Amino acid sequence: MDITAAFASYGTSVEHETEVRESVQAAVKDLEKTSYSISTTLEKMHHTQGVQNIQTICAECHTELAKVPSLYAALQEKVPAGEYYRFHQNFKGTTQRLVAATCLITYLEENRLAPHEEVAQFLGLCTQREKGFHLDLEDYLLGTLHISHELSRLAINSVTAGDYTRPFQIRQFLRDLHAAYSLLFPKNDLRKKFDELKYSLKKTEEVVYNLSLRGLKPPEMETSG
Repeated sequence: MDITAAFASYGTSVEHETEVRESVQAAVKDLEKTSYSISTTLEKMHHTQGVQNIQTICAECHTELAKVPSLYAALQEKVPAGEYYRFHQNFKGTTQRLVAATCLITYLEENRLAPHEEVAQFLGLCTQREKGFHLDLEDYLLGTLHISHELSRLAINSVTAGDYTRPFQIRQFLRDLHAAYSLLFPKNDLRKKFDELKYSLKKTEEVVYNLSLRGLKPPEMETSG
């Protein structure tokens, strides 16, 4: 094959590659729009009267979350088989934000952490790497750590709203989360987010300490640390 013929074939390959990347990015943008909409809705809990309207805010988020499985299905169609991690960089940030939103909503509604498999189901994904398109475990872990900042903010805003019980509940949840992640000996990106969790826990403990000093510790929390 001469140079001209060779480069003609290269050009075809490059053009196909560009088309695949652009189609993947277009699907990611649709996912990002929904992720942004959910984040914007969750931000309402930090507004005036937001603490009193948390259940309504969560209900609004569920409406948006219901769109996510079909968006991931559309994205999966664009990613060539066997090339999940080749394109993973394009959507991992969005996935982590959606994991964070799902975990935060679950905590607000049920005061617990949604496990890997449950979050994957919410998003319309599986957890098995061998199946190709899935919810990567590290994306789940990083997404989970994202919620600590929002919860420390909520602890402060709850006091402003006159809800003195919630900061104690958040403090306990963050303590449990911190203890759990300590078992992983986190490194790299996980280490950075783990440091943020420690800082959020410290801020929340300061809120709880100040409430206790002022005699505002709810009776039902007297048996807690």
